[in-house]
Amino acid sequence: MAVSLTPYNASHIEYNGNYFNSSLMKEFNYTIYTNGTLSNISRCYLVFDNYHPYFALNGSVFNGTNCDAPINPIATRAILGIVSSVLFAIGIMLGLTLLRKHGATHLPVEKRFRLVSRRWQWYWLICTAVCGMISGFMAIDVDRNYLQSTALIMQSIFFYVMLPAMLASVWEMTRHWGSFLERQQVDADAFCFPQDDKRSKIEFYIPLVFYLFGFLTFFMSLLRNWNPITKAWGTGGAQTATDPRFRAACFFAFFALVIIIISVFVSLHYYTPRRVPMKIPLCILLLTIRICYNAACAWEYDISPLSHLTNPGWIYGLGYLPIFLIMAVMIFYGWREPNEDQEILKQRREREFQLNVEMNASKGEKKERHEGLMKLGRMSDNDRKMV
Repeated sequence: MAVSLTPYNASHIEYNGNYFNSSLMKEFNYTIYTNGTLSNISRCYLVFDNYHPYFALNGSVFNGTNCDAPINPIATRAILGIVSSVLFAIGIMLGLTLLRKHGATHLPVEKRFRLVSRRWQWYWLICTAVCGMISGFMAIDVDRNYLQSTALIMQSIFFYVMLPAMLASVWEMTRHWGSFLERQQVDADAFCFPQDDKRSKIEFYIPLVFYLFGFLTFFMSLLRNWNPITKAWGTGGAQTATDPRFRAACFFAFFALVIIIISVFVSLHYYTPRRVPMKIPLCILLLTIRICYNAACAWEYDISPLSHLTNPGWIYGLGYLPIFLIMAVMIFYGWREPNEDQEILKQRREREFQLNVEMNASKGEKKERHEGLMKLGRMSDNDRKMV
């Protein structure tokens, strides 16, 4: 809101110890506002305390401090942002380690089970962690800036990118779990699954449906004009944060989550053992929390990360924490689970050992029978042929 200024003399006005030529202010459309800023929409300067900009006759401003200058001390949002960034940075390093572990090959690559299939989970996890780290660091300037600008936009952009990226990571983890069950059964019996049945068609189309909803989530929430969210003094920020695009993105994210659940049931129907690893329901539950928070933000601006006045507990407790916990679950199970090729080799050795045991047992039974018949002197011609 503009302030009413008292003329200092015939040509100048005074505000908080600053003297401005009233004719120059009118010529270049400058206005002083109640928050202590001098602005003509395109440029903005601080005019309180020790901030004393000077106007030249050509409209240039000297000794001016921009309104988005980081002059405030860091607060809770920035501190939690630093902590989350450090945690996500650790997640990046662990994700790279597990990508190397699970992405390594110890067997000839099969066309049916591509090597990149087991890597996508970790690619998306690392992408999510990078977005979380950048978003957390941007929170520092959200606290420090006098008026919001690029920092709030960057934190919000990467905050919203985390959801479709983590959806993709959980999807790839779930899909590869089913793919690995199939691979184990095919390795034991190459003809157990035909290549043109209903199962193969479902597994061909269901990833396309998931990534369609994932892309729509990204498109509706990210590809937009972000500048209005910095205008917290008006209604532009609230209208942008709760517009139909954000609301539609929440529905698309929910549909993508439903596709993940459907994929779990498809794998349970066709493959054995019919037992879901605990990491999958845990990740689905945490994703549900994050999607519900995004949906709440799309209707209630006061808890949205797009507002710099929002209580950080909402943002980090329901926004960042579920994503970090999903990463922690995936990393924990990634450390516990062996490389897929090494597991296949182990199962092959077990089958070979079992086959050898059965063959030795069969030979032993024949030998015992032969010795018994010899002792009784009742060995028939057929028995001799078998021996």
